[in-house]
Amino acid sequence: MMPTFSERQKLAQQFATDITRMQHCLHTAGRHVSDDNVVYAWAEYSDHVSASWLTLPDDEAALLETLLKYLPSGAGTQAIMWRTTCLYAGDGSGDSIVELPDELLAQLGWKVGDTLTISKTDSGELILRRAD
Repeated sequence: MMPTFSERQKLAQQFATDITRMQHCLHTAGRHVSDDNVVYAWAEYSDHVSASWLTLPDDEAALLETLLKYLPSGAGTQAIMWRTTCLYAGDGSGDSIVELPDELLAQLGWKVGDTLTISKTDSGELILRRAD
């Protein structure tokens, strides 16, 4: 049975070193996938062979092949869009505050302290991206 979002968050913390290695493997292959989708893929693979969390293979090619096979459909290939409202900061600065839900941060692999860039589309939408 696949873990819930909360369970995947716990797995991501428990196996942070594995997640980092899997992310590096995917990044080297040109794939940018959220930590949540990486956890999902490895949990799915582990569940497929009736295990709770398998040790990563030493071979990067084997790791990449497994990850690509078990990533959720479209992970790392489709845009993720969330809408939110800018809130007035209330401090007289004219600044706004954008609250980002924890689930969104987890799906994107963003963490408190990451540097974000902001751009504005021709239609007036603002786009946030993590600066790499």
